[in-house]
This record gives sequence, structure tokens and C-alpha cells, in this order.
Amino acid sequence: MSKEISPSTLPKLAECALFEGASGTSAAAERGTAIDIAIRNLIAGNELEPMANVVGFDFSPIDFGVKQLKRLARNSFIETREEYLAMAVPGLSKLGTADAVCKEQKWVADIKTGQVRDYRNQLMAYSLACMEDNFEMSWTAHVIYVDQSMIRSYEFTYEEAKQGTQRVIDRATSAEAKPTPSEYCSWCKHFNNCHAIVRQAESAIALIPEATGNSIEAIKDRILATPESLGSFIREWKLAEKEIAEPLLGHLKSRLESGDEVAGWKLTSVSGRRFVETEAIAKAAQGISKETLILAMGGKLSEKSYTEFCANNGVDPDTTAIKAGSPTTQLRQTKIK
Repeated sequence: MSKEISPSTLPKLAECALFEGASGTSAAAERGTAIDIAIRNLIAGNELEPMANVVGFDFSPIDFGVKQLKRLARNSFIETREEYLAMAVPGLSKLGTADAVCKEQKWVADIKTGQVRDYRNQLMAYSLACMEDNFEMSWTAHVIYVDQSMIRSYEFTYEEAKQGTQRVIDRATSAEAKPTPSEYCSWCKHFNNCHAIVRQAESAIALIPEATGNSIEAIKDRILATPESLGSFIREWKLAEKEIAEPLLGHLKSRLESGDEVAGWKLTSVSGRRFVETEAIAKAAQGISKETLILAMGGKLSEKSYTEFCANNGVDPDTTAIKAGSPTTQLRQTKIK
């Protein structure tokens, strides 16, 4: 196989068969690595202090990750030492590295920071490697999203994991593979010159000057002419906004900050958010009931904040007290077959 593929690239290749990771790193990636290291060190019984200046003062993601790994292990040993976590996946030319493995409970886990994405294919490959190493026919995989305080778990049989991983490999190495726009485009080294991305951006921009007449209504009429033109415009315009307009706004701000003049734009000062410190709240709350204070602070907590509050105070959360609001609808972009 000429194309080098690692387990971590499988979710991207499942979306676009021509994906190849760009070099370099980012603040978000560095934060994620630091949190991974902190959690694995704490599970292994090491000190957290070396990571404190990297992660910052919000330790709740680290705390959540540690607690969930221990809960899933049920007092069994958890392997978090990197040198023992190499994942040799059949069919892949590059090794992967899981964050935690519990052989006794037959699971592998990966810590994820940032937004919730679909990592099923990556964890499927890890599960396949674990089954190969341990001569098992089934394995469980857990994705621990520490920023959202949530877990997504998958159960795999050996054949399911083997065939599923091979499907992604076959698609990625096919001579007929074509670029497909996805949520991972900005992470790809081909992003700037990918004709699928450039074509979408050009199509969105071209729709406006092609509209008949010189009015906003004429533009909207052209877009609304058919369901296909509406869906196409929104999809392509969102891409142009994210990948062209937003970065250009950053360049515009940088130029103004360096002293350049740009017609029609200027920098303005925005006041910082005003707030009251804990001591002043405690002083004002003297003599009032807990209920009155809670109502004054908003009256409600999110499920995440409530469970974290209970955990920090050594109290079991009352699951019957957790309510759900009315369901809402939202737009979600899907693949076009």
C-alpha cells in the first residue's frame, strides 16, 4: 500500500478519501495533548504540576477524564503509559497510540477535547488492534469528550472491526478516489489547492453577480428558485464564509492593529464584561435563604454544571431532578450522494 495511513486519519478518510494531514500544530491541539498527558499521568500515579502551566487553571476536563476512566475500569488496572499503548492495526502502515487500555474489562479509550466529532473509525481500528493482541473476538471502545463531560461507547466484534477498517482503507487507496468537502478540510495539506473546495467557494460567490436585476430580492429569488439551488448556495456560502471571509477578517484586523488604513474599517474599544467577585456576593447574601440566593443567580444549572457541582461536594446527583427542555430543530448538513 503506497499511502501511509494511521488510525487517527481514518475518520477523515471516511469523509474524504484524499485527506492528508497538514503539518504544524495549533493552540487547540497543544491544549488537547496537555490534557491527555495530565490524565494519563494522574491515572499512572504521577504528579500533575508539570502540566498546570500549559492547561491553565480549569482542571474540570482533566478531573472528568480521570473519574470516567476509573469508573469504567471497576478497580481493574488501566494502562496509560504511552510506551505500552502502541496500536498495530492490520492493514495500516503507521502505528496509532491510544490513551488508555483496560485489558481486564476489555476496553480501549481515547480522550478528546474540542468539539464533538465522529471518531468511530479510529476507535474501531484501536479495538481491532486490541483484539489481535489479546486473542479476543469482541472489544469495547470509549470516546471521552472531556470538554462536554460526555462519553460515547462502541461495541465491536472482530469481524466487524476488521471489515469496517478495511472498507476505509480500500476507499482511501482506490485509484478512483475523489476529493469530498468535509468538516476536516481545513486540517488537510491539500486544502488551499483542492479543486472541490475552490469550486464550491467560486460557485457561492458567482451566484450573486449572476442574479438578474440590481436588488437583494432578485438575488434571493435566484437562490430560492429550486430546493437544489437553495441547498447548494447555503452549503457553498457557509464554506466560503468559514474558509475565506473569516480568515480575511483576521488579516484585516491585523493590518489595522499594525497601523494600516483600510477604507470603511476601523478598530474600536469594547468594554470588558462587568462582574461581581465571590466575596461581595457572600456579603450581600447574609441573612437570605439558599432558595433566594439560587434564584438570584439564575435559578437553574445545566446538567453538566449540576453533576460537576455534586461531584465536587461529594454528593450523588439526583437524576430525577434533571429535566429536559422542549425539543428544538436545527439545520444539519448531510452528504450528497
